Amino acid sequence: METENKPEKRRDILFLILLIVFVILIGLFNYIIDPYYIFRDSTIKGINNVKTHKYSNKRTIIYSDIKINSKNKDTAFTGNCLLSHYGSGLDNIAFFTVPVVKIEEIKNIIKNLITIAPDIKTIYLGLFYDDFWNDKNDDVTDTLPIPETKKISLDDIINLFFSYNTTKYSIETLRDSIKNKGKDIIYVYPYREIAKKTYNKKLSFDSLKNIEDIKDFANKNNIELIIYYSPIHISKKLHIYSKGLWESNQELKRKLAQITPFYDYSFQNDYNVSPLDENNMNFIDNIHPSNTYNNLIVFDLLSDNKKTGTYITKENIENYLKIDSENLKNYIKNNPEIYKKIENVKKEDADISVRRKDVI
Repeated sequence: METENKPEKRRDILFLILLIVFVILIGLFNYIIDPYYIFRDSTIKGINNVKTHKYSNKRTIIYSDIKINSKNKDTAFTGNCLLSHYGSGLDNIAFFTVPVVKIEEIKNIIKNLITIAPDIKTIYLGLFYDDFWNDKNDDVTDTLPIPETKKISLDDIINLFFSYNTTKYSIETLRDSIKNKGKDIIYVYPYREIAKKTYNKKLSFDSLKNIEDIKDFANKNNIELIIYYSPIHISKKLHIYSKGLWESNQELKRKLAQITPFYDYSFQNDYNVSPLDENNMNFIDNIHPSNTYNNLIVFDLLSDNKKTGTYITKENIENYLKIDSENLKNYIKNNPEIYKKIENVKKEDADISVRRKDVI
């Protein structure tokens, strides 16, 4: 009997070895492809240079991201994903931004960030108009887990290296990179982030209370909290205006200024008025800046001499709101055909894309 069982035992052992090797290869594959853009700023040409899931919802892995990337960091960016880590090359900076973020989630992230990463002493919090619509009205299919430990847990490892979603995203990233022949091909989406947004629910500023809570919590923990209003393309402002919501956008800033000073990167400038066509080097759609413009804003925020962002306080807010409204109305007056197109944008227009020209 013992002799007869030996072949079966060998098969079982061989199967177990093959299974272990397979699992290790899956983890290594997901680490190399890095579909969430967590482990490195630079890309590996030909296999992961097209970051298909750069803006994928990271709620299920945000805390494992914090635990891995908060080491030796003293500064963090969080809030919406309008600014993200494209390769700033600064070793002391961490990015924990989340797509379609809720203000309540931001509050949760910052509290856990301070707990998990006590070396972080400065936090840059990005906000913009849509965040306050998303806060109570847009459904989110997953939720932020509550970290039980500061250390990397088994759940963290599984989510980052072995989960179905991560493996699926890695395969899609590899597929798209091979399809683009290892080139950093960038597409510009002229209407993606306005065609998808309907603003058909009620806006509430109740979540501004969370900003007050975040500020108080940061102060108690000796954290410098710097809030900035994220960059948006002129087409996004036109869309808000066309929906009859421009005054509520201004009211949000007015209320925010009463809570805390902030830096505004949404004012009309040379970067955000150029058409979203093949020549646009600043935006990839109506709200997400390109690599170049992203880094420009990041470095401006980190600078002691800010040149791009406008410092807004409760004392100067009314003056800047007036200028912003006048500039927008003048733009509409001088570009009626563009405004007409924005007024009539349809849901299916979200899929329209143009391949950006390669600029040396």
